[in-house]
Amino acid sequence: MKIIYSLLYSLILFLSLPFLYMVLRKKGYSLDLEERFVLYRSKKNSPIWFHCASVGELNVAQPLIEYFQKENNILITVFSPRGKEYAQKKYPSAAVKAVPFDLSFLVSRFIKIHSPKALIVVEGEQWFNLITESSQHMPVVSVNARISPDSFRWYRKLSFFYKKIFESYSLIIARSEKDSQYIKHFTDRVVVCGDLKFVSSKNRKDVELKIKGRVLLAGSTHVPEEEVLVEVFKELRKKYPDLKLVIAPRHLERLNDVKETVSRYGLKYSLRTQTRQPDSDVYLVDTLGELSGLYRYADAVFIGGTIADIGGHNILEAVLENKKVVIGKNYHKIKETVEELKKEGAVLVAENKTQLKKALEEVLKNPYTEINFENRAENIFNCYINSIQSVLKQER
Repeated sequence: MKIIYSLLYSLILFLSLPFLYMVLRKKGYSLDLEERFVLYRSKKNSPIWFHCASVGELNVAQPLIEYFQKENNILITVFSPRGKEYAQKKYPSAAVKAVPFDLSFLVSRFIKIHSPKALIVVEGEQWFNLITESSQHMPVVSVNARISPDSFRWYRKLSFFYKKIFESYSLIIARSEKDSQYIKHFTDRVVVCGDLKFVSSKNRKDVELKIKGRVLLAGSTHVPEEEVLVEVFKELRKKYPDLKLVIAPRHLERLNDVKETVSRYGLKYSLRTQTRQPDSDVYLVDTLGELSGLYRYADAVFIGGTIADIGGHNILEAVLENKKVVIGKNYHKIKETVEELKKEGAVLVAENKTQLKKALEEVLKNPYTEINFENRAENIFNCYINSIQSVLKQER
């Protein structure tokens, strides 16, 4: 099985390398062939090795990386060039490398060069040689493990292949009972600690905003969400004349389009780069990295990518401020989190514009949840740390 996989992987790699090289070069990124073929030498410092696919997984892993780097050297591998660039900026004290191509001799050489004492794989990175080869040299732990129903059906069809991967882990820490049930079809080495995003989303930036009146904050918006929200905002203003709308577009390159939308509805806007004390109808967040810190100023929160068919963005940053969150019907990327928080009254789902107005009006009357999410995040973090530490102690 290993030989067949490696031959197929090598063939696909050989055929796709020129295309990948050109695409990444066009976007201004390097394929890092020297690192992916492990054509370098490095000082052995026995780090704890974190593997993350890209930016999202790096953010999820943040509380674990920060905890373990207090007493350990840290090595981070990433799959995407953008992820590598981000990791170098976010974790300057860590060694950051592009992950080797998934061939056993490359993974083996990588391990020999760095001599890591453990590998922590974040979320759904099930590379055959990376996992199976590493497991022969060190404990391998999967954190915030998740399997979608579609992935599970695929894994079951190829159970002879995926069972080998899952059984190579020393421990799999699942984010939910449902994920755990899927994983148990392949291995019993699984525990449930909860969604690590509850912990990583706590790290909000401390930002300043002085705004008079109630605040409706729309985070990570896409087309056509700004227009829908402006229409609903104008209707809500009839009942709440002091209401202000804060919009943080997901992609800042769309800022001019959002400005045009706001102006078309006869509303005045101001920009965050211009003022921290807006008195306009609409306040546009044209900065990066501040959204999580702005949620505490909101009386009602809408999370984007849910009216637009994107699948939803991070709702936990707002929920951890004990704010109720309103979203649209397209939330398939965050479905499990939404379904869990809906039961607890922390998330309201609007199927259309009428329901959106009703939900926001309900939240404006009572914007706070009564659940102590701070305690939940702490319990999840302690579960992860204790579970990982127990594996490291057993393997010494």
